[in-house]
Amino acid sequence: MNKHYLLLLFILAFFAPIQAQIPQDSVLNTTWILTQATNSLPIQRQTTLQINTLNYEIKGFAGCNNYTLPIRQIKERKHYTQLATDAIISNTNECTKHVNAFEDNFLKALSDQKLRITTDQGVLTVINEKKETFIFSMQPQNPLLNYIERHAWKLIQLQGNSNRVYHPYLTFNFNEHTVSGYTGCNYFTGKIIVNNTLNKIQFIDIEVSKKVCSSASRRLQEKEFLQFIDGKTYSFDVAEQTLNLYQDNDLLLMFGFIPKQFAQE
Repeated sequence: MNKHYLLLLFILAFFAPIQAQIPQDSVLNTTWILTQATNSLPIQRQTTLQINTLNYEIKGFAGCNNYTLPIRQIKERKHYTQLATDAIISNTNECTKHVNAFEDNFLKALSDQKLRITTDQGVLTVINEKKETFIFSMQPQNPLLNYIERHAWKLIQLQGNSNRVYHPYLTFNFNEHTVSGYTGCNYFTGKIIVNNTLNKIQFIDIEVSKKVCSSASRRLQEKEFLQFIDGKTYSFDVAEQTLNLYQDNDLLLMFGFIPKQFAQE
């Protein structure tokens, strides 16, 4: 009985599949930014990729939509890692014609493919079966983003005026490249594009609910706030528990932090 049991354990241990993994110190838990794409349209917006071999998936932002790419198989070769992928899953939001065209090409190049992955000195190279090459650089870590994401941010100053009572607030999810919040009348969602090197943030594709404002003053404040957010790009910093957004060195919006669970009208 014991001999048969030991023999079974030996067989299971010997023939158990080995999970190949890309070196964790160089790839896992890292956001990679697309810097060059061959055989493709010009890069339109910041495009990202995150590889997670533990969950067998690749996630990222393709310029307009978030995507998830299931990994079917991982094989370690001598000089590279091969990832066999399934059909890609993404949202279906519409952006500009050129942004959506690039995104469509990029996602098709990764979907249902055998991808060859290599890394060298902070550069990740992805080559598909058609020899299309995508080169990514490592996104520098910005400690401000972790701090910003932990809080909700309520507007306290607009164009230098801090004498009014402001109702809008923002919350951020930098992994999902999204922003959400409240205008003073309605809740909204949108996308963000962050340039860590230059501490710049762009707000795009803001969608607002259609609730009727309770007063004319709130309706006006909502209109002003959305005009300052949708489609705009700002430099940003955090100072003395405020999030500050600048254009041409002029402070246009200042937010004070509040706990996320207390974010309300």
